[in-house]
Amino acid sequence: MICLHCGKAIDDDLKVCPFCGNLVDAPDDASAYHAEAPADPPDTDYPSDENVDDGQDFFDENPVYPEARKPRKPFSAPALSGMPALVLSALACVFSLACLIMLLSLRSSLRAQNNVLTGSVSEVRNAVNAVNDRLYELDDTLSRVQSEAYNQLASQSIAIVKDITPLTGPVEADRYNRMFIINAKGNLSVNTSFDWQKYNESTGGWVSVVFTGDATTNEQYGLRLENSFDRTEETYTTILWANGIKPEASGTYRCVITDATGITKTSAEATVSVN
Repeated sequence: MICLHCGKAIDDDLKVCPFCGNLVDAPDDASAYHAEAPADPPDTDYPSDENVDDGQDFFDENPVYPEARKPRKPFSAPALSGMPALVLSALACVFSLACLIMLLSLRSSLRAQNNVLTGSVSEVRNAVNAVNDRLYELDDTLSRVQSEAYNQLASQSIAIVKDITPLTGPVEADRYNRMFIINAKGNLSVNTSFDWQKYNESTGGWVSVVFTGDATTNEQYGLRLENSFDRTEETYTTILWANGIKPEASGTYRCVITDATGITKTSAEATVSVN
């Protein structure tokens, strides 16, 4: 029989066309599909173009189905016009306006929340700064308390009986005489407890000028150190001598006293002017 969809000759017992894939609805009179095509097909006005695709062969071989040559129009949705189009346009405008209002409201809400968050962050920052300031104050207080406690401990362990006395006038160069003397009591040592220092103007610090001991000297400044211990009075005496003092010795002096436990106590300062 002949497929009603594609015009191909197929077996009578087939339900589906193997060429086009459509269902084959065979009529009661199946002999109608066995009719042979006329030897001389009727003339047609179909153009014969050499550039026609392979589908043209089917129509040339089956002229009895000229309606299959007509191309099918693509499906297109019917265009809206009139009142439905106006209604849809109005709904679209209303929806767009509602979205715009929602966005503006959301923007205002976000701005307000951002202001609140910024204010909270500023408050937290101020609180942190206040805590830091308080911690600095506590550190200063702790340092001061520690310093006072240390000074009290040093006062209890080291007692300066006679402190250094500043000179009343300039010292003559090459002078041989006693310049400074300090008497102290405590758990001290003759050889290691007394450190005479001179202030260095260039570095802004104190520098030891003579080593502790029984009798040590500093040739650069013309100084000599002498330490002794009075067992009767239990008093230590440290003397800084002008052993031919030189002009380079001009400056400010002090003595740092250290006991056996490492606690230190500093004497008063005295200034020397050498002519």
